[in-house]
This record gives sequence, C-alpha cells and structure tokens, in this order.
Amino acid sequence: MTILVAYAPAPEGREALTEGIKEAHLRRSDLLIVNIGRGHHDLDTQELQELESQLTAAGLTLTMEASVLADPGDAVIQIAQDRNVEMIVIGLRHRSMVGKLILGSTVQRILLDATCPVLAVRPDKL
Repeated sequence: MTILVAYAPAPEGREALTEGIKEAHLRRSDLLIVNIGRGHHDLDTQELQELESQLTAAGLTLTMEASVLADPGDAVIQIAQDRNVEMIVIGLRHRSMVGKLILGSTVQRILLDATCPVLAVRPDKL
C-alpha cells in the first residue's frame, strides 16, 4: 500500500513529511508525495534535493505525483483515489481563535472528502 503526503515547502509540510515517513515505516508502505504549495505542480531544485536526501536517509525513494487539477485539495483526493492510498498525511498551520473555526480550504476539503484515513499534524514550534 501507499502513504500519501500532501507536501508544501513550509513547516507544516515538512512535519507532514516527517510523520509520513514514520507511517510508511510502521506500515511497511511506499511513500507518495503530492506538492500542495503555491504553484503546486513544481518544486524548486533545492527543495527537491532536500526531499530526496531526507527520504534516502530514511531508506525510501522519492516518488512524486502531480495532477492537472488547479485546486490542490482536489488533486490530493483524486490521486489518493486513483492510487488507492492507505492514508493521507497533511500538515496544519497555526490559526487564531477565529481561524480555528474554519480550517484552511485545502485541509478542510481533504478531511471532508477523502475516502481513506487522514492524519493531520502540525509542527511543534508554532
């Protein structure tokens, strides 16, 4: 099976990757990364090298997938369904008291519409 990490080049995305690696090892699953950051179809070269180094150190191979869909939440859900993933891991940003009532649209979409379990994590340091 496969663990999908909804990745963004930000602290919450890096925490999602860290937890995704743990889940992949725990479940003896493959790891698939879907970039949901701004301009979510491509990551810069430095970010790709950092991802590859982190995954190589964890004994995993960098596997990324993209979607033609403009909305990153829709892209994650589509890829998760197409690949029949076991779990989606996504990072949460710190929100104000009012902001906590409404999650980010991408996270909210994934949590509400995913057909598999979703693990939502946030970085320790906010």
